[in-house]
Amino acid sequence: MAATVDEMKELMLQIGMDKELVAGLDPVAPLAGQGVDSVDCPAFAVALENRYKVKISDSDSMQLRAINDFVAFVNRTA
Repeated sequence: MAATVDEMKELMLQIGMDKELVAGLDPVAPLAGQGVDSVDCPAFAVALENRYKVKISDSDSMQLRAINDFVAFVNRTA
């Protein structure tokens, strides 16, 4: 089953990100430019690794900027 934007947003809510922030996220825009802070990004990455049983390497993390990047990564590696 392929990962979706909605699943990524649900995962963000599960780690405690602000509901309004998550609801307004543009899937193609970098998360950092949309108010996602330096605490939420690593927490989201860990939650994503745990849920989808994938490992995000340092080099991968440099390429994962927007929700759609995370969706494509999971769908490619899981």
